[in-house]
Amino acid sequence: MAGRWNENSCNAPASNFTNVTAAGPSSNQSVRKMNSDTQIHFSNYNFVGTSTTPNTHVSPVTYFEPVQRYEPEVERIARHIQSIWATWKQSKVLTDTLRSFFKSSPNPYNSLLQLINVISEDRLKGKASSMAHTITEEFYKWIKCNESEYEHVLTDELKIQAFKMILEKKISLNTINTIVKIYKCNTRLDCMEELIRESIKQKRFKEACYASMSLNIQDRFTVEDFLLPLFFMNLACVTEEFLMTTQFQQTALVKYLDDLLIENDDCLYFLAKRLNVTQSNNNFSNKSQIKTNLSRIMKKYNIPNELAPNITRQKKKGALVYLFRRYQSGATGIHAWREMALESIGNDETMMLEVVKMLENFGDIQECIYFAQLFAIDPSLLPPSIQQELLYCENASAGIDRSIPTEEYNTIEYHDLLLPDKQIHIIDCASKFNEFLDKINIELFDAHLDVFGLDCEWKPELTSDKSDLASIQLATIDSIYIFHLPQLQPAENFKLHWQEFSMNIFSNINILKLGFEWKGDASMIRSSLPIDNIQLHGPGFVDIKLLWKELETKWNFQLPFQSPNEDIPYNSLSDLVKLCFGRPLNKTEQFSNWEKIPLRPDQIKYAALDAYCLLEIYNLFKIKCEASNIPFDEVCQKISNNEHPDMMKPKPKHKRHKYKVPTTNIKSKSPHTHVSCVKNFKFLVPYTLEKLAERLRKCGISTSIVERSKINDCHHIVNLIKTDNLHFIAFGHAFSKVSV
Repeated sequence: MAGRWNENSCNAPASNFTNVTAAGPSSNQSVRKMNSDTQIHFSNYNFVGTSTTPNTHVSPVTYFEPVQRYEPEVERIARHIQSIWATWKQSKVLTDTLRSFFKSSPNPYNSLLQLINVISEDRLKGKASSMAHTITEEFYKWIKCNESEYEHVLTDELKIQAFKMILEKKISLNTINTIVKIYKCNTRLDCMEELIRESIKQKRFKEACYASMSLNIQDRFTVEDFLLPLFFMNLACVTEEFLMTTQFQQTALVKYLDDLLIENDDCLYFLAKRLNVTQSNNNFSNKSQIKTNLSRIMKKYNIPNELAPNITRQKKKGALVYLFRRYQSGATGIHAWREMALESIGNDETMMLEVVKMLENFGDIQECIYFAQLFAIDPSLLPPSIQQELLYCENASAGIDRSIPTEEYNTIEYHDLLLPDKQIHIIDCASKFNEFLDKINIELFDAHLDVFGLDCEWKPELTSDKSDLASIQLATIDSIYIFHLPQLQPAENFKLHWQEFSMNIFSNINILKLGFEWKGDASMIRSSLPIDNIQLHGPGFVDIKLLWKELETKWNFQLPFQSPNEDIPYNSLSDLVKLCFGRPLNKTEQFSNWEKIPLRPDQIKYAALDAYCLLEIYNLFKIKCEASNIPFDEVCQKISNNEHPDMMKPKPKHKRHKYKVPTTNIKSKSPHTHVSCVKNFKFLVPYTLEKLAERLRKCGISTSIVERSKINDCHHIVNLIKTDNLHFIAFGHAFSKVSV
């Protein structure tokens, strides 16, 4: 191209460039006209470090120094681009200017590099980084159409120089990715890896992390290279970006942190000292915080517990302590405690010994001996007190099978199931499922059924492993059906059965389904059953807990065994059953292994009663409401139709600049205390509440408005109130003046 760069275009009022430099809020010309009129002339000029020869051998990376000097024209062009950016941001003017600049350069790759270097210096001074990203994106779009023309000028030297700039400048990850694509840095991975390692030595951990991500070579580095230093530097957002791109590093970090849990308490201090980094993160300074971070990472990236045996063992031990305390207090039965203990321990020999020592510390020698004999633990590994007790056991197997004395917890009388055991049906195979569907279809057709009780059970989650739905209990007035899902496997083989079940029961709005805290059960059903678009809320569903609260708070509803002044917490189904029938539910089987095949009789009775008692409570509510003239059906319909009831109402989103009505501590001196009907209401409102006045009038309420000219005349307003016997509705200054 002929000609030279017109310096006047940057700082002189040239006729063909005045529109760009003079444009602003006071300009009389539109941006569209400026875009069409703007023409910039470029000339050929040389850049320091430019090579127009094909790729040649490059000296070792450690001896290569980046270019530090720029041509004066580049700096002036950069300032001009910044002035365009300040006015229009990303626009056609900027695009045309950049493309003209790139076309005028003999080596546009080198020109871009120097331009970004100048722009990034301003980035370090606190200006936005989006301009550098826009420039690189514009170049990438342009070079894709002209790549063959300039391929010979993209030398290995420029690739290294571009990558060094990435590591030395504070550039966003998106911009880094674009630069890597432009300069094809992935063609020299070994060389780039060496540069990243050099950057790590200089403690540029964030830049090294982003650079490895841009080249997709994250797995070439260890956890200690930059992941742990980033944790110490409180740059968790960078670590999250990094971990999302590599499953290998997720696993490696989990294993590394898990191994730290068995080190000394000051392991992080010595680790930071060895890595030569400063501990600036208070959330990563002790073993407790290692555990917190490790649990979060495992949950977020769905890392299996097998890869972190130490933290899994600690979680299981904590869960076993919790379960044993429930067992000691009588809240959990002995069979449920033992089932869950064995489920949690599995084949972990270390956990077997830990549980025995835990039981010895709690002073339960009998249970300690039971597990010691069950696991056949070497007596020499046991505490001396347990070794002595074992000497008195003549037969180890007898020690395991004998009943272990416990405290008398059965002094409490519990609510019993009224139905006989033969009315409880376990659905655990296809034939029984078919029999149920045939029977339920007939009863639904004959309109014998109109209300069901529904409940679900699943194994307690002792670690981060999520439990699956284990059983669904369906109760009618004369039968209870327990669908044991571990025996109805594989689920796909029962897909047609569940679809018919859903159509006849879940989707049938003519029958009422009762649940307690139904939202959690519905979530488990939705995630476990092989049914698409299953309907588990809305018409046909009533949550007894929400119905209880509605009747109690809105209708002053009193239960038979409720004290008049008792404060109801609306907590558990057992509490509600006690208030209704005088005795609570027996919850000792709640924390048991519901995936056990077959279920124990106590589990079956517990599950059946949990569903059946919902029908009993519903019928009691209905009878008492009819006796108290409470519109029970209307209340149930309100609960059924309300998808976001008060107890589950989502928190309101934060709204910026929300006007807050000023509060006042002044007590109202209104003389109006006895109002009999709507016609006796007469309101007075300021002109600012004119819309409210319109709505009140639509409701048949007489409403007057204080005119704008009289709003500050408090005597006039008070006279109106007293003369016409009005209620004054106002807030803020108007209310304060009148109320005084």
